[in-house]
Amino acid sequence: MDARALELLELPAILERLAAATASEPGQAEALALAPSDDPGDVTERQRLTTEAVALLDHAAEPELGRVREVRPAAELAERGSTLDASALRAIASTVEQAVAARLALEAFGETPGLAAIADAIDPRLRSLAEAIDRAVEEDGSDLRDGASPALRRLRRELREGRARLTERLQRLARDPALREHLQDDFVTTRAGRPVLALRASARGSMPGIVHDSSGSGQTLFVEPFAVVEDSNRLREAESAERDEVARILRELSAAVGSGADRLVALVEAVGKVDLAVACGTLSRAWRGAQVSIGHNVVLRGARHPLLDPAVAVPIDLELGDLRALVISGPNTGGKTVALKTLGLAALLHQCGLRPPADEAALPVFDALLADIGDEQSIAMSLSTFSGHVRNLVAILEGAGDRSLVLLDEVAAGTDPVEGAALAQALLSRLAHQARLTVATSHYPELREWASATAGVANAATGFDPETQEPLYRVTLGRAGTSHALRIAERLGLPADVVEDARTHVAPERLRVAELLAEAEAAEGQAAEARESATSEHAAAERARAAAEARVAELEQEIERVRASAQAEREKAVLGTERELADARGELEALRDEIRAARKLERDRRRASTPAALAKERERDRRLGAASERAARAGRAIRDADEPLAQMAPLAAGDPVVAPELGVRGTIVEVGREEAVVVGRGGLRVRVPIARLRPDRDAAADAVPEQAVTIRATTPTDAPDELDLRGRTAQEARETLRAFVDTAALAGRFEVRVIHGRGTGAIRSAVRDELARHPLVVSHESESADGATLVRLGG
Repeated sequence: MDARALELLELPAILERLAAATASEPGQAEALALAPSDDPGDVTERQRLTTEAVALLDHAAEPELGRVREVRPAAELAERGSTLDASALRAIASTVEQAVAARLALEAFGETPGLAAIADAIDPRLRSLAEAIDRAVEEDGSDLRDGASPALRRLRRELREGRARLTERLQRLARDPALREHLQDDFVTTRAGRPVLALRASARGSMPGIVHDSSGSGQTLFVEPFAVVEDSNRLREAESAERDEVARILRELSAAVGSGADRLVALVEAVGKVDLAVACGTLSRAWRGAQVSIGHNVVLRGARHPLLDPAVAVPIDLELGDLRALVISGPNTGGKTVALKTLGLAALLHQCGLRPPADEAALPVFDALLADIGDEQSIAMSLSTFSGHVRNLVAILEGAGDRSLVLLDEVAAGTDPVEGAALAQALLSRLAHQARLTVATSHYPELREWASATAGVANAATGFDPETQEPLYRVTLGRAGTSHALRIAERLGLPADVVEDARTHVAPERLRVAELLAEAEAAEGQAAEARESATSEHAAAERARAAAEARVAELEQEIERVRASAQAEREKAVLGTERELADARGELEALRDEIRAARKLERDRRRASTPAALAKERERDRRLGAASERAARAGRAIRDADEPLAQMAPLAAGDPVVAPELGVRGTIVEVGREEAVVVGRGGLRVRVPIARLRPDRDAAADAVPEQAVTIRATTPTDAPDELDLRGRTAQEARETLRAFVDTAALAGRFEVRVIHGRGTGAIRSAVRDELARHPLVVSHESESADGATLVRLGG
């Protein structure tokens, strides 16, 4: 690919954005060095890796690579026998640990064979090297751990103890009253690595010792007392031994790194490739890139320039099929150059392994992209605008082949219009036969006429709104555009009389052609708006129909559920009533026995009127009264039970009911599985078994019908089926999840996904807890290696 063309199409800016999306140092280097491939097989493989990366991102299963460093230079130094410092060794250990974890994560995911094949170059046996470094080197890489070896532990303990003893002896000397008055300060410091006291120069003879330094004024001498010289010498010896032991350990670890240098280099290269693929997936996913169909035709639908703000960028459609050349005309600042760059960047992104931002795309794999865009004027090189363009055109003609894409902005401009138009026509005629596709922008009417009359060549126009007098930034194939130069000049503030005078100098037939083209453009715009409106209405109708069908299905399921529940309650009530009827009959028979016994007592009384007989008479009266009352209740229960059971219906809140055997009458306010809450007279609330309740027909007959109230709720039809909670706090995740589930259930969705990532597990725990509490959640289960949760909803 021509390096100058890549710069003109701003590919380096895309690569900078791609590098920012990587997680590791090797991945960043791979992104910045990425170049389009002209090999169809290589392009297909790159796109396959990007597709696998998108699948990882969709399941929140991308591997962590943030601690992988560029350790190849250090490994190569170690291989040549150099000794690495602690920070370099720590970087190697961190790189190995995270690279091996990434390989295991890809193997566990199991749906990315291409990325897993790349990760096969990561040798898990290097973990033993990482573990050895981890045991010896501090976590921050600042130094070796005391436990790196038994000898180092012992030496450092001796150093700590020796320094403490030496400091204590010097402090005792400094506190000696005979010496204190001669000291400049009472603190202990060091000079040339030796402990010293600050002594006044005038009192040099008051403290025997070695002078190691003096102050700038000469008033203070830094003296090491003879009393501590021996201790200081032993401390220096221990320090030297400690340095030797540290150097020995570093040499051993560096030698281990050197012996595995080839495997380390392969590991870093593999991580860089995996990280690059994930970054390509991240960027492609962020700008909603389309998978490209590789073939001979050129088709872009809804294509957007990736560097423009997506909120304001106008998508373009270029359905070029097997055209050999396209001439785009239209007003200045109307989007002609943006259309050129959008096509060129789409091809470059595809061949780099990225998905171009578009709704649909089909592209060949070009072996060269040649472009002449912008002003080539150069004072230093004595080149005018026209001369600079011609020089570029010469190079393009020499380099274009049957798989080349050529982009020309304002072809052959900057010279005499008649000669420039003739030159442009000749160039495009040659390139239409020489290159796979040539796209040129131009204001030359002769070039538009040539495009209309030549097979394999077509016109395209950028839109212009006649009402607002502003460009529409849309590209329409099949017709030529007009420059609208006079209208734009007038809109930009050129005096009206100057513009009107200019119109008088334009040939009438030219003005008439421009007017006809403008009318055709306006009619086409109106037709497009009508078509878009009809499409939008059709889509809305389809969504409404789907929502209605879903609601009907939901209501049918609810009706079936209620019917089944009512049937179960009815059968349960029938069995309860039969049991109550049997109990009542048994109780009535017992009461009859008691009445017969009471009558027998009466006969006995008449036979003998003794005191004992009088006592029996009183007992008989008491038992007879109680039996009569129970018999009356049992009789009422039997009469109620004998009512036709087929007429019973499930009881519900608001029904007037009566429990005859309990003496309860009132209105149901709450119905449970076994019991109901009934509000009786005076507002008393009691719980009564449902089996003992009967409809209160007397109260129902006296009830005054109430006016029915209908509640209508709007069902959303565009509720999302996926929620991404990564980056939120646990409380934010809970609140967002509740609203998401409510909206999805109201929209009739039965299954949704919640992405929470793995991380520390805080968001995942909050999500699971909230789902367990939510009344609309039927079930939920983990997926994507526990980075997401699948949720099933119920009505």
